[in-house]
Amino acid sequence: MPPQSTAGAILAPLTAATEGLPHWLAAGAGPQACAAVKAHPGFPQAMHAAAQGIVDAFDNHPLLNRVLNDRGRMIFSFLAFYLDALPEGGGITAARMTALCQATGLCSHGRTKALLALMRWSGYLAPAQGKGDRRERPLAPTARMWTSFRGRWRMHFCAMRPLGGAAADALEGLDDPLFCRALVLAIGEGFRHGFRVLDGAPALAPFADRDGGMMVFFALLVAQAGRPLTVAELARRFHVSRTHVLQILRDAMVAGLVARAPGQQGEHQGYGLTGAGSDALADFFATSFALLDCTAARAAADRAKALAEAAPAN
Repeated sequence: MPPQSTAGAILAPLTAATEGLPHWLAAGAGPQACAAVKAHPGFPQAMHAAAQGIVDAFDNHPLLNRVLNDRGRMIFSFLAFYLDALPEGGGITAARMTALCQATGLCSHGRTKALLALMRWSGYLAPAQGKGDRRERPLAPTARMWTSFRGRWRMHFCAMRPLGGAAADALEGLDDPLFCRALVLAIGEGFRHGFRVLDGAPALAPFADRDGGMMVFFALLVAQAGRPLTVAELARRFHVSRTHVLQILRDAMVAGLVARAPGQQGEHQGYGLTGAGSDALADFFATSFALLDCTAARAAADRAKALAEAAPAN
């Protein structure tokens, strides 16, 4: 258990961490909830819309990719948001970020410092106004970072509309900073308790830690209704080498997730998802949608409670 710190440098451990997931998360994103999402008649439409949105929004940062893979970079960015949103304060510091990344198994102290520096350099973090001292001034998310995450959340909740649930209310709430912070805290609470989307789609886990690995699968899903994609197309789209893409595809073929598909006359041979590959992506998106739905509902409830507590008594 990490040591406590009165200065807020080290995160206090979650007291319920040994008790499993919080009830609201276990009920809202557990196996039964994910199965219900997959069985919904609007799920295929939602899944393809989300995959298309992710591919369209792909943002390549070669310098960051040298330090951490795509998934790790995104989770790291989110955890920075989470630290900033925690009600006990303390902000985003190297010590607090290191403690959180090590507690969740995300990355080492060295990579934490490197990513914080790169996020400052790229304009996603900046010194927090009026906080800290000369020893370690906390950082805070910039408007650019908030815009980036709101855009991603908006894309996912738009894709989830065919499923009903909390998506419509969440889309309205994204314009409210109070709701966004409550959403950050709800997702972060689940992550600190050990919830991982890829636990619901273990077949994809070996590919998530490779640069562009998941993006290749999302692109293949989007392309299912059209022609197969070639190695050259995937490499060019996601700014990785052809050798790297080919190795991902070969390993996916061994795992039974991808198969070669004959190209049209004069075209290179393409690749497409197998039935097992489609099922694995369905598991991934069902888990993602269930998580977003229950955390959005939790955030809406927490926002309403905060507003009620802040309202003047009659």
